[in-house]
Amino acid sequence: MFKFWLFLHFTGISIWVGSLLAVTFILLTMKKYLGSKELSTIVKKITRIVNILVHPSAFFVLVSGVFMIISMNYGDNPKPFYLNFMERFGGSTILFSIILISIFGRRLVKKLNILEKDGSENKQSSTINSYITILLASVVFVFATIFVVSFRF
Repeated sequence: MFKFWLFLHFTGISIWVGSLLAVTFILLTMKKYLGSKELSTIVKKITRIVNILVHPSAFFVLVSGVFMIISMNYGDNPKPFYLNFMERFGGSTILFSIILISIFGRRLVKKLNILEKDGSENKQSSTINSYITILLASVVFVFATIFVVSFRF
C-alpha cells in the first residue's frame, strides 16, 4: 500500500510543480500585452485552470504524504529530521500554495474585470506581479522540500 501512496505523492508533485511552472512562464510572457480584452480573458481562464490542476494535485500530495507517514509507523522512536521537515515545511507549503494562490488569483480576476469594464489600458498591473510571485514562491518552497528530503538531512 505504501507504493500506491508514493506513486500518488510523486504524481501529485509533478502535476503541481509542472502546472505552477507552466502557468508562471505563460503569465510572464503575456504580462507585457495584458491591456487587451482577449488576453485578459485568457489570463482569467489560466487562473481557472490553476484552480482545477494545482489545488487538487497539491491536496493529493498532502493526503498521500499523511498516509505514507502513518504507514511508516515510527511509534515512540523519533523521526529523522527530513521527515519532520517534510511534514511541517512541506505541509505548510501546500497550505500556503492553495490559500494564497486562490486569494491572489481572485484578486487578479477582479482587477481584470474592472479593467475590461473601464476599457483602460493598464499594462503594468501589480496584481499580476503578485500572482506570479506567489506562484514562484510556491515552486521554490516545493524544491526546497524536495532537496532536504532527497538528501535525507
